[in-house]
Order: sequence, then C-alpha cells, then structure tokens
Amino acid sequence: MVSVVIPAYNESDRIGATIDALIGHKRSDSSNTESADHNTGDIIDEIIVVDDGSTDDTAAVARKAGAMVITLSQNSGKGAAMNAGIKSASGDILLLLDADLGSTAAESLALLKPVMEGAADLAIATFPVIPGKGGGFGFVVNLARNGIRDCTGKEMLAPLSGQRAIRRTVLEKVGDIAPGFGAEVALTIDALCAGFRVVEIPTQMTHRVTGRDWRAIMHRLKQYLAVRSALSSRRNRRC
Repeated sequence: MVSVVIPAYNESDRIGATIDALIGHKRSDSSNTESADHNTGDIIDEIIVVDDGSTDDTAAVARKAGAMVITLSQNSGKGAAMNAGIKSASGDILLLLDADLGSTAAESLALLKPVMEGAADLAIATFPVIPGKGGGFGFVVNLARNGIRDCTGKEMLAPLSGQRAIRRTVLEKVGDIAPGFGAEVALTIDALCAGFRVVEIPTQMTHRVTGRDWRAIMHRLKQYLAVRSALSSRRNRRC
C-alpha cells in the first residue's frame, strides 16, 4: 500500500489544489492492491492530511477535497505532524509531501517508482531552478548540505526537500522523524547511516517561495536553528 502523508499548518489556500492533484491517482476502495496496474497511475491507497493546529480552514478544505484529516490540538511542528500521520497510515510505502505544492503535487508520483521497483529505500525530489524566484539567502541550505556531507559523505542537491517516498522499514529502523524543521536533514542522515539507499529524483514541482520580509527571516532563523540542532545531535556520526 502507498499512503500519502501531508503535514499542514494554515494552508487553506493551497491544500485543496494539492489534494486535487493526487486524488485522481487514488485507487478506488474496490481495487485489488496486489493486482492493480501501476502503469495506470492509480497507485495511491490513502491521503492523510495532518492539520498541525491551524487557525484557518485547512482541515475543512482538506476533508472536502477527499483526504482523511488528523487534527492536532495545537501547533506542534512539522516533525510531530509527520509522525502523527505516519502512525495513522496503513502503507508500507509512504509519500511525504508539503501542503503547498498545488497542482504540481502530481509530479511526486515519480518518487514512488524507484522505491516500488526496489531500486531505492528513500527517494527525494529536487525542484527546478527558476531564475529570480529563489527567495532565500542560502545559509540554511548550505548548513544542511554541508552537514549531510560531513556525516555521510553524500552530496545532496536538495537537502531540505520535504517531498519523499520512503519504505516504512526505514522508519522502523531509524525511529521517529526529528522535531521541527530539522526533520528532513535528520532523516537523510539516519537513513544513510543505517545503510539504506537514498536517491534524488528531478521533478518539476514548485511550492510557495519564502520572501525576504521580517516574517520570512524569522522563519529561516527557526529553520536554521532546527537544522543545526539535528546536526548537532549527529555530529560524531560518520558513515
């Protein structure tokens, strides 16, 4: 089974389009999972949105779009939301996605192919580089990329990408997703150090670009501190 898990916080403006892009690839309840033809594109068994204490209509929009919704009573951070969704999911393969992908979320199906065919245990999406559209300063990406390389020797193009297809056996081995915005970096390091095969897959996915105003800067600071914390707890690990 393939379960999609989408952590979402105040994403009422985009979560509907993200689910719409995936719902057409969902198997009907009467489909036989083992006999289904993966070439038809109907390879998703369930779509789970974890509403991480949103103050808008994220949960209602997601439910109306056809997703199963788990609501956390308060904002607990991305890692906690991902863990809640994973624990409720039935799939042996999990497709972890951000909520703001919109119509490009269908591109995420490309991540499932190497995992389902046994060529990888964790597949991570890279996004196209769009000149003039990058809102960041690069220091969080560089911290993450350098930290992963120092711990594992592997160079990652998209160290912060939240779009991932992963076998449940990987999570059973490495444990819960790390808290907050350090989730992806920690998962990559833990999977590589446990001997799992990690690949990056080029996609044409896009999502909301963080700007350069004060609110965006504070977001990056929180992200930086979370990534640094994840790396700090793994600083002595070499694999």
